[in-house]
Amino acid sequence: MQEESWLWIGKYVIVIIAALALGAVLGSLEPFRETTIGSARIGAGALVQVIAHSGALALLWALGYRHAAQLRRGAGSSAHLATSVLALVSLVVAASFYAVLARFLSPLLAQDVKAYLDWTFIVIILATAGWLLWSLFVHSEAVIAAISKAGRDRGSVGGP
Repeated sequence: MQEESWLWIGKYVIVIIAALALGAVLGSLEPFRETTIGSARIGAGALVQVIAHSGALALLWALGYRHAAQLRRGAGSSAHLATSVLALVSLVVAASFYAVLARFLSPLLAQDVKAYLDWTFIVIILATAGWLLWSLFVHSEAVIAAISKAGRDRGSVGGP
């Protein structure tokens, strides 16, 4: 059976980097810095950066989802790593999205509403962390096998 190519990862990485760079560049342009939105006087540049960061995080999650799907289609112990990969990516995306969203919305939200946002993300982050820990526990043999294989492969690269 021919192994599936992993070159598709490069497409996601390039677009994620481009979205972050474009958001930073556009957000720093004079029209975006000087233009404000609404009575809270949120800068248009901040909105552009939130959109860019949110898009990059959505693509990161899609990359993790596709990676997990490809691992599931694979044979052997790597198929058992799919759930752990998806849980890890979900944890990173949830924690990062909170930082992106909170930075943009903080000036707009009343203090009591911000507390609801904070607690919503605390629950989401704890849930994804619990999912990751449970997945690692359930599939610990696959994780150990993958680490052992990586160690053996690394040792054989520099061998005689």
